[in-house]
Amino acid sequence: MGTLIGLFGACVFVFSYTPGIAELLVVVSRTLVVGAVACTLWFLFASPRYLGPFTAPRGQQIGIYLLCVAMEFALIAFGTGRLTSMGKLELQPALIALVVGLHFIPFAWAFRERMFYSLGGVLAVLGGVGLLIGTQTSALGAAVGSGLVMSLILLAYSLGMFAHPPGRDVARR
Repeated sequence: MGTLIGLFGACVFVFSYTPGIAELLVVVSRTLVVGAVACTLWFLFASPRYLGPFTAPRGQQIGIYLLCVAMEFALIAFGTGRLTSMGKLELQPALIALVVGLHFIPFAWAFRERMFYSLGGVLAVLGGVGLLIGTQTSALGAAVGSGLVMSLILLAYSLGMFAHPPGRDVARR
């Protein structure tokens, strides 16, 4: 279920923020994200790979998830308010990429899924760089880049590239 939400998020990043980018990049970005989403769905449902042992989320994990999502919305609202007060609302796409990335990092620990370190780290860096550069182009690039990277990391996940070998006890790490 989480992968489907991530794929939807990747599409939102790319399709929402590409209109402000050169036309060739729009076509390339949208084509890449649609291709990555289609391949990911194929490898998840039509030709599944070993993704590692499944452990159903428990109370503490669900609590961490809900807390992270609530904090994500709060940080986006707070950051948007700050950007508005500074007259820099055009940087909001980079802010969203940064916060979405940060919200993934605790999932790696809570769900014992190392893919979230890569996903969260890369999105946070892209969003942070977009904010630091401080232009509308950098903010749009951070958001679109985040969507593309998210779709590619989820594709790698669907191929089993983040799975621990069968029989390896990850709970002891």
